[in-house]
Amino acid sequence: MPDIRILIVIAVAVIGFPLFTVLFFGHFYRREVRIKTLSSKSIEGVVVGYKRAQIVAAPIVEYRVDGQIYHNSLKYYRVVRATLPWKTNQAASDIDLMAQRITIYTNSTDSKGNLFQDAFPLGSTMTVWYNPAYPKESYVERYGGLDRLFKRQMWIGIWMLILLPILAVVAIVMGMYYK
Repeated sequence: MPDIRILIVIAVAVIGFPLFTVLFFGHFYRREVRIKTLSSKSIEGVVVGYKRAQIVAAPIVEYRVDGQIYHNSLKYYRVVRATLPWKTNQAASDIDLMAQRITIYTNSTDSKGNLFQDAFPLGSTMTVWYNPAYPKESYVERYGGLDRLFKRQMWIGIWMLILLPILAVVAIVMGMYYK
């Protein structure tokens, strides 16, 4: 029979990690669904900068609701930047920058430039959809589709929560049986 301390560590790992995954991604999934469903009012916002934490420098939009200033950026479900030496750099007009998933082809020998600064210059206006009860919850122009990502991760956690304890019990029983 395995030591009780080992069984406790296995139980915490087998149940704790999947449970944490479900709760963590479940929180973000519920937040994204709330943003998507409750953001029913629109307002014009102004591009004030660019978010540099992503592969692309998406525009940061400032908007004002009831005298309070808020900021949000254009979000994407997936962005791929492919560098191919035989391709020419794409102009902003060649890419649908409002799509949830975009692929940007660049040439490694040319300077990249910035498609988003060309398409959304500072001071330009963009539509912001916000939750009237909590205006900080918003999205710019169109919803980015992040709820699908968080829902998928949450379901992976649920399946781990179901399967890992079964596999752990089987492994422990098999270990005792073949000792």
